Amino acid sequence: MFKEKLKEMIIKSINGWSSDDIYAVSLFVDESDNMTVTLGYNTESQVKESLEETDEEEARWNYAFWLQNEELIFGEGKTKKDVTDWIWKNNLEDEEEITQAFVDVLIQIVKELHEEKVLTKKFGHELPILIHELEYYEEIAIQNKKANGKYLPKEFIDFCYGN
Repeated sequence: MFKEKLKEMIIKSINGWSSDDIYAVSLFVDESDNMTVTLGYNTESQVKESLEETDEEEARWNYAFWLQNEELIFGEGKTKKDVTDWIWKNNLEDEEEITQAFVDVLIQIVKELHEEKVLTKKFGHELPILIHELEYYEEIAIQNKKANGKYLPKEFIDFCYGN
């Protein structure tokens, strides 16, 4: 139920987007106070605007330079109980275990969104759906490769590895 509800809310949100220069979708995982995922996206226009502050790679892949559009925050408000119930039902205890299980659910959802061509139906082509935190490192690259497969740009992987 947890995964299905989150996936349904993501699809509903995506279907409401109207920007025509979106190049990537964000699933920002935040475990600071309680486990949440924030859905958003970035646009080519925002990358161009951010070039005044940073280089193209940072502007394109570093969430700090993205729009910060919180299209959906799952794990706060009415959905906070969904997350706490899921943690309890799965007998998850420590923060690392909870985060990994949460990311695993997001990987499954992203795979399904690609299989169901949700983004193609909306935008005419698939886009990478990036599962990330504020920092980028090897594990972020690995989890996104699992989730996105061929839809993950090599440039994002290189960015995560610091190349």
